[in-house]
Amino acid sequence: MLVRIFRSTQFYPIALIVLFSIVINVVFGLLRQPHWVDNGTVFFHNLTNGVHGLNHWFVVTIVFILITSQALHLNYTLNKHEIFFKQSWLPALFYLIFSTQFVDFLQFSPMLLINSVFIFVLDKIFSLYKNKKAMGVTFDAALLIALIALLYAPAAFFILLFFIGVAILKPINWRDLSIGLIGLIVPLLLLAVSYFLNGNLLNFINQYKNSFTPTFIFSNFNLAKQLPSAILISIVFILSLMKIRNNYLKNVTKSRLCQQILLLFALIGIATIPFTLQIGIQCYMLLIIPFSSIIAYYFLDGKKIFYQELLLWIIIANWVYSNFFI
Repeated sequence: MLVRIFRSTQFYPIALIVLFSIVINVVFGLLRQPHWVDNGTVFFHNLTNGVHGLNHWFVVTIVFILITSQALHLNYTLNKHEIFFKQSWLPALFYLIFSTQFVDFLQFSPMLLINSVFIFVLDKIFSLYKNKKAMGVTFDAALLIALIALLYAPAAFFILLFFIGVAILKPINWRDLSIGLIGLIVPLLLLAVSYFLNGNLLNFINQYKNSFTPTFIFSNFNLAKQLPSAILISIVFILSLMKIRNNYLKNVTKSRLCQQILLLFALIGIATIPFTLQIGIQCYMLLIIPFSSIIAYYFLDGKKIFYQELLLWIIIANWVYSNFFI
């Protein structure tokens, strides 16, 4: 039943998503009391320094706004650029499920904040396809990636997403590459001047460099609590990739290219994890956007709705188990 509901393009699935998000955040606000997590750069600390110690319900409200807006914005972006053959609300549903899969995901952290910006980045990159006046879009995409990297250092790897995305979606043009480089440099230059005037430039540089210390990917990873969910989501993700592969040539050119961008996003997100100074489950939040998008395709395509409904309820049951019974 849920698959059928969220396969539709009607308005009422939006109300369900918002209602689910409210219930989840209120329950976690009562039971877990979310808080601010300082695992970003000095720049992130400076931006959020004034809100530490506030009531946890303020954090709950911010988390609710971010998660709900991200789910709806990602869904809108995928539908807008016709990434899949049919519009639906399935990406928003899976984004909501995966972004609340673990209690640590509901803390306010740099990853939760930058996921909002990443969706704007994808929107800009998707807009490059056959865009003859792409310089403004290119600058915006590069600028946003630079801001993300300044908030969370390992996200600097996503600079590759910009350059490879440009190469995939349009013929390589030196103007696009040049304006992209300018977009990457401008935030860094402005921030460097600001910290230099305040005498904190060396502190920022040292802290930023230390954020790339190689670490074992499963350190601080609670295998008993988190591994079953990780295995289930990975299996469904692989099934989704297989379905995309089987239908790949049936899609229009833009859809195929944008699906490559989503897969590249997932690969870069995985590559950033070993280079995070303090690896925890929150680092995997970078995978929520590509995983929820690609997994939605598996439930969007297929005639055997019973098996898809069963799999969706298994995912929901696992969500309940991982949040309340472990």
